[in-house]
Amino acid sequence: MSESQILADWIVLLVVIWWLRSIFQRDKHPPGPNGYPIIGNLFDLSAREWWKNTLKWRSEYGDVVFLRSFGQPMIVVNSYDAAIDLFEKRFGTYSDRPTSVMLNELQHWDWMLSGLPYGEQLRKLRTPVLKFFEPSNIQQYEDIQMDEIQKLLRSLLRDPECFRQHFKTSMASSIMRISYGHEIGSFEDPFISLANRASEHIDTALQQGTFIVDVVPWLKYLPKWFPGAGFQVIVERGAKLSRDMRYIPYFFARDKALCGSRSRSFLSEQLDERTKFGGKLTEDDDASMSAMTAICYIAGTSTSVTALMFFILAMTLHQEAQKRAQDEIDRVVGDSRLPELSDRSQLPYCFSLLKEVHRCYPVLPLGVAHASKKADTYNDYFIPAKSVVIPNIWAMLMDPQEYPNPDVFRPERFLPGANEHIPRDPTKVAFGFGRRVCPGKPLAENNLFLAATQILAVFNISKVKKADGTVIEPDVKINSDGIVRQVDSFRCAIEPRSTGAAELETTGFRIERDFPVEEGHSNMKKNVFSI
Repeated sequence: MSESQILADWIVLLVVIWWLRSIFQRDKHPPGPNGYPIIGNLFDLSAREWWKNTLKWRSEYGDVVFLRSFGQPMIVVNSYDAAIDLFEKRFGTYSDRPTSVMLNELQHWDWMLSGLPYGEQLRKLRTPVLKFFEPSNIQQYEDIQMDEIQKLLRSLLRDPECFRQHFKTSMASSIMRISYGHEIGSFEDPFISLANRASEHIDTALQQGTFIVDVVPWLKYLPKWFPGAGFQVIVERGAKLSRDMRYIPYFFARDKALCGSRSRSFLSEQLDERTKFGGKLTEDDDASMSAMTAICYIAGTSTSVTALMFFILAMTLHQEAQKRAQDEIDRVVGDSRLPELSDRSQLPYCFSLLKEVHRCYPVLPLGVAHASKKADTYNDYFIPAKSVVIPNIWAMLMDPQEYPNPDVFRPERFLPGANEHIPRDPTKVAFGFGRRVCPGKPLAENNLFLAATQILAVFNISKVKKADGTVIEPDVKINSDGIVRQVDSFRCAIEPRSTGAAELETTGFRIERDFPVEEGHSNMKKNVFSI
């Protein structure tokens, strides 16, 4: 018998043993769809928007579903109650993160909060970030948010068709100012370009799925010229981007602040805290502050832009909801200003509308994966140590028992008196669970509220019409990189609610105008805004 035949026999034997072992163990695990030898449920996980299939899995297998990919056990958590049981009541077991040799070890993205394992280093970086983003503290940065959103309104007046680019510029500038104290002049700002390259690199890595080096870690020692080690080229580029993103904006903003040109920001608060007794910054200070400031920026920009894009899509498709929100803004806010954070409690429909945007269009349909630190038993099922545990945000927000007719965009479902039972606030699901809930949640909610209500105060959003009045249905394409769900640019009409709004930049940004009477929109009224 030749050596090749012996090798083939051994491979077949190992596959059979693995298959029999997986069948035996599956009885102990939570139920789930059958997989294939070696690759497990890879095909299920590779399907486009595979989380939608989990609605069927939930009815067939229950709230907790077991999968496997190349031997890696995975648990999909399909219900809010199960998520609370695991991620909050058992946070010590389920607050870890899956490890990635490719991203964390080789490219050194391990300074990102989202990828850090649960432990002392996470608490060291996360605690100051959490403290900074507390609602009572972040509210003092409303003036920065207002300033950047008013720049956004002017950009939309000048060039409404490029609304996606305007959202990117506005959100990037707002978060850059709040994180670093650095105000950008345009989207071509070198720090913004650097952050975009870093984000695109991570997105590309996620789209490519699991790298072979994650499955076979010893391959990390192969030189890049070795056949099959092409991933080392990606490693070099990623490691440089990680280092640059972490340190270049930080040292620029730090040195500028230490020289006396200090703007109020997360970084300035950290510098004050660490030098208040005349002390000097240490290497450890630079390491932690550079990570925290980069985390604040890179984690918040893309998700904020995506949420705004989904808001515009919702307003394009649901004119009746837009009209009701505009009427509420006109009635409550009045004629002399734009909506502010202090108006939120007086704008219940607008607040409910944004909840429904979060529910219908989750930016992170599968949240960010957790990992089990040790083996555990849940509902008599065995969950192995180091299992990837996925909170299925999509399934929770599309739960027909909690949200009747979940496919219908219906903001009033969250208003008191609209139902016997007010459904669960989607932001309790959309921003994660337990010790890994998104620390920037208060800032993200403030940004979306201010941007959405001010856009509605100034503009009408609708489907594009041809010259003969025929409506053009928007070509909506929603895609995902495996984590973030995004809508591609689509055509819509973003038009000022009055002809006077076009004079914004020639009247000192103070306008007085009459709203035209249009079917489906607010009645004529005089309005004054300072923008």
